[in-house]
Amino acid sequence: MDYMEFLDSVRDYINETAAEVTVSVHTALKNNGVRLCGLSFSREGYNASPTVYMENYYEEYQNGTKVSEIGDRLLSIYYENDLAVRLDMSFFDEFESVKDRLYIKLINRKKNTEFLKEVPYEVFLDLAIVPYVRVYDKRIGNGLIMVRNEHLKLWKKDAKTVIDAAKKNTHDHESFTLKHIMDVLASMGNRPDFADGDERDFPMYVATNKRMTNGAAVLVMNDKLKEFAQVLGGDYYVIPSSVHELILLGKTDSCPDNIDRMIREVNDTQLGRDDVLSDHAYLYSRDDEVLIF
Repeated sequence: MDYMEFLDSVRDYINETAAEVTVSVHTALKNNGVRLCGLSFSREGYNASPTVYMENYYEEYQNGTKVSEIGDRLLSIYYENDLAVRLDMSFFDEFESVKDRLYIKLINRKKNTEFLKEVPYEVFLDLAIVPYVRVYDKRIGNGLIMVRNEHLKLWKKDAKTVIDAAKKNTHDHESFTLKHIMDVLASMGNRPDFADGDERDFPMYVATNKRMTNGAAVLVMNDKLKEFAQVLGGDYYVIPSSVHELILLGKTDSCPDNIDRMIREVNDTQLGRDDVLSDHAYLYSRDDEVLIF
């Protein structure tokens, strides 16, 4: 059987075995059109429905493991880890309770045409600014909930109001960092040797936030881009290494076409599809204080 048939079989087995748990096939639309299919567990009286993505279990099935064994193991994990939790989500009903938890992330506009039909967004160059809500529960840790068009109706707010609040929180409360590439490599235990000259003369930095999640959002903040120009000493290229971080390269005689080729190669070979931000570099002009693409 193929993957979807496998999901149906495991779902049916668990629903027949455990009367108090209901399992359904869930498809999630992720960044850049990535779709993930898994099994969602729900239980009466609990408002959290964890989803288990089943690719590894499907490999086990293909190697001879029975559907019943996989279903029993999933049930055991569900109960032992208490994945069904009661979360207080009442705050989500009112904009005043949500607005201080709003933040932004940057995504690729062309790669997310379907997703952008479902969420509020603001056009930024060839990208899109989308808002999300940060949530925290001591039992499940940090999480985020994307703001969707139906939430605007619930809050009786327009897209601009919500996105402006998210941009302000991101600017005021997110801690963005700019580190020289050598410091980043050293923290990873990989510091290359330079044959000639001072390695600090190599004008390459990594910009992200302290959480290293959705750190590319700094690209929309003019004051931060100006600060970066002071550090790099002039114009610089912005290499969108992922939705989580940017690489800043001081403008030299390097050919932008070569940079773009490098970005495409990294996107194709080193990143998950949902982590890709853009296939080309941007140029920040220090004199004009503008980002060009």
